[in-house]
Amino acid sequence: MDARDDRVDVGGETHTRREALRKAAVIGAAAGAASITGISIVPGVAQAASGGGGGGPQITANGTADKNGFGCFSGAGGDDQFLVTLGDGWWHFYFQGCGLTESVALADPPGGPSANAYEPPTGYKCKMQLLQGMTVVYDTGYVSNPINGIADTGGYVFIGTGDYPNGYGDMDWQIICDPI
Repeated sequence: MDARDDRVDVGGETHTRREALRKAAVIGAAAGAASITGISIVPGVAQAASGGGGGGPQITANGTADKNGFGCFSGAGGDDQFLVTLGDGWWHFYFQGCGLTESVALADPPGGPSANAYEPPTGYKCKMQLLQGMTVVYDTGYVSNPINGIADTGGYVFIGTGDYPNGYGDMDWQIICDPI
């Protein structure tokens, strides 16, 4: 008898080792495909190919800042403010301005952490990308914590008007956190 055919107990059921391995592979594949609206957990094998280190799956979040009828972002407190949870971390920010004055700033929402609008998940480094469709039009690179070196105070502009990719309407954003 092949050793892989030995009987094993899996969750109160008796299976051959082959059956148990096959069942584990199916469960693992299903778990790796899981995602939650706005935040996705990518399996460890995929994050290794994306440049992440070992230690955990890549964490991503995404959304869209949409301009109003006047061609402006709503700013703090409007629908262009995002309070993103990233594992045990977060990134609170908002899009503001019109035309050549557009920027992205940190947000300190009422009831949220004061002067700490950005906290990467434990053991991760994070960056933000601005996109038009699938094209990255701006990348912050991995940001330090705190972002401005002192405190992550609401109102601190971390993508200024000089860096903001002008000439676009609504702006898609994506946060990527890779294991350190």
